[in-house]
Amino acid sequence: MHTRNITDLFSASLAKSNLSAKQQAVLKASLALFASQGFDRTSTKEIAETAHVSEGTVYKQFKTKDGILQALLAPMIRQVMPNVLTEFVNEVGEQDLPDLHTFLTFIVHDRMQFAIANQAQLRVLAATVLRDAALGQELAEQFNRELSGKAARLYATYQANGQLVDWPFNRVLRAIFGTVLSYLLPLIIGEQSAFDLETAVHEAVEFLERGLRA
Repeated sequence: MHTRNITDLFSASLAKSNLSAKQQAVLKASLALFASQGFDRTSTKEIAETAHVSEGTVYKQFKTKDGILQALLAPMIRQVMPNVLTEFVNEVGEQDLPDLHTFLTFIVHDRMQFAIANQAQLRVLAATVLRDAALGQELAEQFNRELSGKAARLYATYQANGQLVDWPFNRVLRAIFGTVLSYLLPLIIGEQSAFDLETAVHEAVEFLERGLRA
C-alpha cells in the first residue's frame, strides 16, 4: 500500500472543504512556507506571492498570520492526521507479523520512514503541539482509538504465546511511540540534520524488545 504524504492529504482535505480557491491557495502556500522556513520567518507578503493572490486578500480572508495558522491546523487535525493514522493502521493490518520482533521492526521502520519523508510538514505540527498540550492529547487519543482495534488481535497473540509483557495496551503503545519519538523529535524540530534510518530502527527495536519481552 502506498501511503500518501501530508501535503497530498492536506490538499485533498482542502479540495473537499467549502473554502474558495484563493483561500485554499493561501493555506497551501502557508503550509509550504511554514514548513520550509518557519512560522516566525514567514511574512504575509511571501504567503500572498506564493499563493498568487494580493496581500490584501490574505488579510481579508484570515485577518492575521495567526489566523492563517489556525485555519491551517483545523483540517490538519480533523482530516489529515486521522487519515495518516487510518492509512498506517491499514498497513499494519495488511502485514504478516508473526512475532513481536517483526511487529516492532515494521512499526518502527514505517513510522520513522514516514517522519523523514514528511519532516518539514511535521515540524509545523510539532511546533504547535509543543505550545498546546491539549492538541497533543487529542492527537494521542486519535492514535489510540485507530490502532487499538486493528492491533488488538496481534497484541493478544503476542501476550498469549509469551512474547509480550502483560501490560495494558496503551502502556505498550506509549513505550513504542515514546521511543520512536525520542529518535525523531530532534530531526523534526531541526536540531539534527543527519539521520541513519537503519541504525535508528535497529537500536530502537533492540531497546523495545528488552523492555517489552515477557
